[in-house]
Amino acid sequence: MNTVNPTRVALIGCGAIATTQHLPAYEAAASAGLCRLVGVCDLDAERARSAASHFGVPAFEDVDEMLSKTKPDAVSIATLPSSHLDLTVRCLDAGCHVLCEKPVANDAAEAAQMVQAAEHNDRLLSICFEYRYWEEARYLKDRIARGDLGHVHAVRTWGGSAHGLPGVVHRSKTPYGSGVLAHWTIHNLDLALWVLGNPEPVTASAFSHQRVLNYPEAAGSWAEPIDTDSIDPTFEDFAIGFIRLAGGTVLTVEANHLQPPMAQREGWAFLTDRGAASLSPIGIWLDDGETWRDNTPSEGTVKACDYDMKPLINGFLQAIREEEEAPVSGAEIIRIQRLMDALYQSAACGTEVEMTSSS
Repeated sequence: MNTVNPTRVALIGCGAIATTQHLPAYEAAASAGLCRLVGVCDLDAERARSAASHFGVPAFEDVDEMLSKTKPDAVSIATLPSSHLDLTVRCLDAGCHVLCEKPVANDAAEAAQMVQAAEHNDRLLSICFEYRYWEEARYLKDRIARGDLGHVHAVRTWGGSAHGLPGVVHRSKTPYGSGVLAHWTIHNLDLALWVLGNPEPVTASAFSHQRVLNYPEAAGSWAEPIDTDSIDPTFEDFAIGFIRLAGGTVLTVEANHLQPPMAQREGWAFLTDRGAASLSPIGIWLDDGETWRDNTPSEGTVKACDYDMKPLINGFLQAIREEEEAPVSGAEIIRIQRLMDALYQSAACGTEVEMTSSS
């Protein structure tokens, strides 16, 4: 256990997710004596200076200069996925632990290189899958692991934006690396697999399309005007996936940037041989052979799902401090990226993809 000094933390990327989630979470952890912010870096000098000024740390435009001058113990990477491999390996080689934003990388081969670099340098690498820290999710995971709900036959999850088309970088597969499937519902898929105990995907099939570019008038209710010239024609704003898991469970996912504002933003439904369950909000119903019985925890006993990154950041810092395993393991990092690759491959070729070790 390392209790000598607070963990020195630096941040790469000063966009919205960094300034609204990463930095406030680290600032709260610093107030508790768990870490110390030592620098921020962004290719956009003004954006770096703005974040640095607000949080009282030095600003840098060059990653290597920041690593050399601030000597962080850990780095948060909140940049485009196309840069994740290079930045992650550079930070790991510099002796830093790394917490990287999702999507993990451009493909599973890059994700594997990131994991290998962490292992080679004996550093932690984790991914920002903050949904795992929801108390409701942890409660349901424990109930399923104990066998209270029996075997889970099927899981359905859905997610997307009900408030507007995402920013320009999220409308293109290059350089961002994804449309709605990887940008948004990678969270849904990771949480579903994690709650189930991380079964291996066996096959994946998917269908996707882009409605905005072909039917821009359909976007009239969105929060911003739609400039179709800013949308890459390979960007998907709707996708459905079907995944068969080891053990017989089937997992379906709907990724959708076309939801009306009144729609539920995201959710999870679990069908088991003893009943059913849901997340966001949590619900558990058991079949006692005669009737359905509501087994949902009493209101207030389990904290509702929220979108606060502080538990994730605290978990990452704890793993460093207590010399624990990374909150998201290397095997889990590669598995989720392989699944994303298979879904995109299936959507492109129109056939089911076998999830072999080489796929």
